[in-house]
Order: sequence, then C-alpha cells, then structure tokens
Amino acid sequence: MKKHNIYFDNAATTPPFSAPETSFVFGNASSPHSLGITAERFLNSARKEMAKIFSCRENEIIFTSGGTESNNLALLGFALANKRQNIRIFSAPWEHPSVLEPIRFANELGFAEAIILSDFNKIISHEVCLVSLSQVSHETGDIFNVSEIAATLKKKNPKIIIHVDGVQGFCKESLDFANIDMYSFSGHKIHGASGVGGLFVRNGIRLLPILHGGGQENGIRAGTENICGILQTVSAAAQLHVFRDENYLRVSAIKSEIAELKHLLPDVFENSLTKETSPYILSLSFIGIKGETLVHLLSEKGIYVSMGAACRSRKKQKSLLETMGFSKERAESAVRFSFSHLNTVEEASIVKEIIIDCVSQMRRVLGRR
Repeated sequence: MKKHNIYFDNAATTPPFSAPETSFVFGNASSPHSLGITAERFLNSARKEMAKIFSCRENEIIFTSGGTESNNLALLGFALANKRQNIRIFSAPWEHPSVLEPIRFANELGFAEAIILSDFNKIISHEVCLVSLSQVSHETGDIFNVSEIAATLKKKNPKIIIHVDGVQGFCKESLDFANIDMYSFSGHKIHGASGVGGLFVRNGIRLLPILHGGGQENGIRAGTENICGILQTVSAAAQLHVFRDENYLRVSAIKSEIAELKHLLPDVFENSLTKETSPYILSLSFIGIKGETLVHLLSEKGIYVSMGAACRSRKKQKSLLETMGFSKERAESAVRFSFSHLNTVEEASIVKEIIIDCVSQMRRVLGRR
C-alpha cells in the first residue's frame, strides 16, 4: 500500500521556510567588535521589520525563545512589577498551559490573584488587573473577538491591561491593536525557527524580567539573542503578512474539504464554541473511535494529525474539550487537523477518502456502523 507524506499538524509546528542568506550571521549582538556590531545591525533591522507588521515602535518588540516564554514574561513579568497592588489576573479555563500555569504560579506565590472564568463581561474591577485572551483556540480554532472584548473592558475600566496569546493567530488573522497592551507570537507556528518568538509590549506597560543576566532586549529579557532564528522568523512573518488574505482563502478550501467528513460519515461532529473558526484548525470527533487510535493509524499511512495541543498531550488531566463543555466520549474521539498554505486541496481529498475507509472499517470491527 502506498504510504503518503501529508502533514496536517501545523498548529503544533510548521515546516520552516528556507532561511534567507542574511540569517547566517555569526556574532554576538552585545560584542563591541565588528562581528558583534554587524549582528546588532541585523537584529535592529529585524526588530524594525517586525514593528512594521505590528504598526508599533521598534522598542515595543521583545524577542524571546518562543510563545511559552512570551506568555510567561507577559503574565509573570506584570505580576512581579505590580505585586504590591494586589492585582488580579483573569483568563478562560480553555487557554493554553503556557497561560494557565504562569497564572496559577503567580497565585501560589502570592504575586497576584488568579481568576479563571468563561465570561469576561463579568469582570468588574476598579483596580489594576490583567486579562489574558486567546486570539485563536489552539484546540478548536475558535476565533475570539479579542479587539471587541478589549475595547469593552477598557471602556469599563481604563486601567485593565490586555494580553493576547496570538500564537495561533499571528500572520493569519487580522487584528486591531488599538486596545491590546501585550501580544505573544511564536516563530515555529509561522514557518519560522524553533526556539524563537516574541512579545509586543506597549510603551508604558511595566514588566520585570523573569530571566536575569546581561540586560538584553531593553533589559526585559536577558540572554544572547538567537540572531539566525530571529532573522528567519521575521522573514517568514513578512512573507505571510503580505500574502495573508491569499493564504486564508487557500487554507479555507482545504479545511472545507476535510470538513465534508461530517456529511459523509455518521456520528462525526465538529468541535467549536462559536460559529467563527479559523480555517487553519479543525477539530472533529469520530464517535466510537478513540482519537489516539485513529491518529496512530493515519500516521502508519503517512498522514500526520494530532489529538490536540502537543503541550497538553503529556499531562494526565482533564482534556481541554471537556473543559470547554464537550462530553468525555466526544473529547476522547477527537482529532485535530491543522493546515498551512503549503498544503493542497488534493492532499485534503486523499486524507478524506482514507479516513472514510479507516473509520468505516474500525466501526465494523467494533460492531458499530
């Protein structure tokens, strides 16, 4: 039997674009000699390019090691900087672990009060507080209107600080940053380098570093910058930003092809909280079939999908879909497909037919039609 090589797990990580020639820069940007000065020049150029994407000032871009560090820096850095004010940090129960765990940690240390709630309209506070929102759900692809939520909250209380985990939305979804104070992004989710990410921090927002050392990145993030990875990531971001609308349409067609499984097989359901979902992520439950079993079977055929967030798959805890309100059966039978503009509708058609065959056979064996 022919083995395919179809990668539909782009929400976990994306294949990197070819590195631009300029990314092979050798030198520490903090060194005073010519190689260091050259590296610093390239770093400044990359920061300037990223600032254009955000329409912000260059000093508002902080490069990090990835989305997890960016979220930790935003949440813990803010909690540390404001711990004397008895601040509260609000977030939803279905956020990524790199959001929920720092909030819990800050709560345990007494730096901030953690409040996990599903409806941000219930936030009524005249104190300084931080609200962390996801732009796109890493599990279901739900698009949350963070711009509208931020504007509503700021109208109630101008002191509220808004952080957005944009890891799954950066360079894919448009966003009005007018009321956004911090925004996290990750390189390996946008065909950039692994081990590189960043945090947009609006001027005036005070953070204390969570890494201490040489004072790089405006004194907020110590450690020698990964110049090569940053250059590759910024180059990838610039490409995706230019072709965002075109890529959106391409990926929408791919998702629609796979989503037809809801009509071609019985007891197949799409998992989402809202009607507005990203074309880059699709969660489907094949009732009666363990998601893990189907993922492994597809992997043997050269088709790569997942059961959900890679960061959560190693934790023995309640699944995110259950946290969102879906039944245990539906959660256990869920498979997450996540796409890139590098994928094709032809690939989606192949995967769809193979899944129909696999699920039908498995259900017959299990005595379920």
